[in-house]
Amino acid sequence: MLEASALWLVPGAEHPVYRRYVEFFRGLFCRFDILDYRAAYLDEGRERLERRILAALDTAKPDLLLYAQFPSSYSYLTPHFLRSLRERCRVVAFGFDDEIYFEQAKFFYLQCDAVITTDIADGERLQAAGIPVHFAQLQQPHVELEAKPVAEDIDVSFVGDMTKPGRRYFVEALENAGIRVLDYGHGSRHGRLSDEGVLDIFRRSRINLNFTRTNPPAWVLRNDPQRAGVGQIKGRPFELAALGRFCLCEWVPCVDYWFRPGQEIGAFRDAAELVTAARTYLDDAPLRARIARAAHERHRAQYAPGIQFRRIFSDILADRRPAPTLETKLAEPIFYESVGRSRAVAFLHSLRRARPLRALRELLAREAVRARYWRGFTGALRDTVLTQLQRS
Repeated sequence: MLEASALWLVPGAEHPVYRRYVEFFRGLFCRFDILDYRAAYLDEGRERLERRILAALDTAKPDLLLYAQFPSSYSYLTPHFLRSLRERCRVVAFGFDDEIYFEQAKFFYLQCDAVITTDIADGERLQAAGIPVHFAQLQQPHVELEAKPVAEDIDVSFVGDMTKPGRRYFVEALENAGIRVLDYGHGSRHGRLSDEGVLDIFRRSRINLNFTRTNPPAWVLRNDPQRAGVGQIKGRPFELAALGRFCLCEWVPCVDYWFRPGQEIGAFRDAAELVTAARTYLDDAPLRARIARAAHERHRAQYAPGIQFRRIFSDILADRRPAPTLETKLAEPIFYESVGRSRAVAFLHSLRRARPLRALRELLAREAVRARYWRGFTGALRDTVLTQLQRS
């Protein structure tokens, strides 16, 4: 346990990923508190939210203030306010999916004392600006991942969202080559699994597939088309390493940062390489075992959640050098479009709560003079309606 206290500004305490990390961080810090700033903003507005945050800091006096954000919570705090909190404690951004959303998150990250992210390329941009960056992998810290021998009765499996780009294509490439694949999860042929069911499939599979392509929303790609080609290693290879299981991973540059291809992880770049690699590894059990064992040792020494985050937070606490105070120009179109989208979410929330005056205030925000604000606002309304129609 770290002899330090932390307060987390979390954008939705009910979200399953955040719930897992809340539980984990409570066991990592000697004192750990959360404040769901999304819920507070939707219920009370920004002025009361800011007063609540200041009061929480006065009461808890944390060593660290963690900050995370959803794309839909972008406007609930401001970069200027986040920067002002550095006078009270060290402010640390905790980034999820920065490979997709960095261009909107950066306005806040540039106002922090340090940033924790999975996004190596954009993290290096922050480092060049003088912001200390700590790279981390975000596994499922609440799940006990125990390596134990079981019978390998599945040749190849994949567990995850089969609707994401490229996944069905790669599975079909294997099956067209005569290699059977069992797929599980959203959009799969075999359906969803419990957490224990997922671990059972991992342990029974000779080859566990991992795909790295992302599917950024259309509004992100319109502002930053290069995001279409960005990959993300995800947490799956680390979970498999913890279990001592073999992973065959779609290659992107960040894979090399975390594992040595051919020594700690299998890798492929296209369908032809995937088929060749799958045949090679299926036919060579000792090779699979050596690679899985090496990945397990690497994970045990460096990537296990407790080890990883104790190291990161210890480094942040020990580094007393002040981060630069950077003036961020809030003129990029994605800034105003993102504000419009999150304001639309708050607008709809207020209407559902029968609070028309509050809804009007969300509608007529200060940023409403910008055309991009309205593009984001109307786009979020449209997306919300379409999502509700699909669910019904």
